[in-house]
Formats: sequence, C-alpha cells, structure tokens
Amino acid sequence: MILLKNPFKKEKDINERISIIKNGDLSERNKLIRDYKPFIINIVSREIGRFVPEGDSDELSIGLLAFNEAIDRYDVERSKSFLTFAERVIKNRLIDFYRKEKKNGDTVPISYLNQLYESENIEERFFADYSQQDRQDVSEEMEDFINKLLSFGISLEELVDSSPKHIDARINAVRIASQIVENEILIKRIMNEKKIPVSDIVKQFNVSRKVIHKNKKFIIAVCLILMSNNDIIKSYVNNLLKEVD
Repeated sequence: MILLKNPFKKEKDINERISIIKNGDLSERNKLIRDYKPFIINIVSREIGRFVPEGDSDELSIGLLAFNEAIDRYDVERSKSFLTFAERVIKNRLIDFYRKEKKNGDTVPISYLNQLYESENIEERFFADYSQQDRQDVSEEMEDFINKLLSFGISLEELVDSSPKHIDARINAVRIASQIVENEILIKRIMNEKKIPVSDIVKQFNVSRKVIHKNKKFIIAVCLILMSNNDIIKSYVNNLLKEVD
C-alpha cells in the first residue's frame, strides 16, 4: 500500500516556517505555497462555487497571490491561525477581483454579487464614518465583533437593519451605551444575561422605554465595541461620542 504524503503534515510549525520566510528564505516561501496549493484550490473553489483545477485560471492566480500576500502580512503575535488569516485574505482578494469585474460589466457569480452587495451595504450603512485603514486589520476586528454579536443572538445583517437611520438617534443611542458601560453592575448583568434590562436602564438614565426597545441591538453593539480592543471599529463610536460632547 502506497501512502501519499500529506502536504499539511507539520514538518515544521507553520509559524516557524513563516518566520524563516520573513528572514528572506525564498525557497521556503515557494515550498510553503506549493505545499498548501491544495488548500488554496479548495478555498477558491468553495468561494466561487465550482472546482478550480490547476492551470490557467484568474481565480486560482488570485488565490496564490493572496496566499503569498498573507505570508507577508501575517503577524505571529497578533493572529491565532495563519490558515484562517490566509483564507480571509484570499476571500477579500476574490471580492476585490469580482468588484472590478462588476464595474467592467463582466459576468460575476450570483453568490459574489450577494457578497459584494452585503459588504458595500454594511460599510455604507454602519461603518461609513471610520477612516480607511488596512483592510485586513478591519477584517480581523470585524470577525471578533461579529462573534461577540452572535453570542447575543444578533447577526451583523440584523444589526445593520435595526441601526438608527438618523444621526441624532444614533448619537443618542451611543450616549446611552457609553453610560451603560461605565456602570459596572449594569454592564456585568448585560454580559451575563445576554440582554438589556430595559426597565433598569429607563429608570437609571431617564430615557424612554421606546428608545431602548427600538435601538437595543445597536446599544448592545456599541457596548461591545466600547469594551473591546478593536481600535479601528471603536473609532466609529468615538467619532459619535465627540458629537455627544
């Protein structure tokens, strides 16, 4: 029986291999890309909804370039998993590619049209105020934020749909959230119970029950942001807090 070599078997820890590459070892870079080519093909194929064979393929070329980019951008100290990081970079670069194709009038897969719409819509409607930062840093912070939201049973799409549409209402909700975060007992209760104690907030901060009910998902989101270390996303809230002051 012939055993095929598993390309994902750790001859060296992947972080160790990346450190070697960052020290200028081109042969190790090429070997890492070659070893993980099946991984890249799998991600690209899954994202575009069809198998991408080795050969002349724009999408596979983008995937390979994105994997190479991920090697350069990966921070061993900040990120937990290189492969998770690389997968995000590949997805982002494919979205960039299809966004350009869409502008040029070329055919774009339906699944990517949906992703492009959701991505653009979320940025425009919820995070439009933050300055343009490194896209991958935003992606990492967004992943952390989304996971925290999900622990409260809130999806990002639900948050966008339920967020205050008018700036005054948004500023008021941010003000309420900032007051909640400063109250140790109240914020601890929210984190434990995974919901907002409407009656207590109404009494404590002299706000209407209607305002809390209407904006509770947004208020929870702002509380999570204010308590996080996600500086890029937090800048959105800080800009609104300046309006409160």
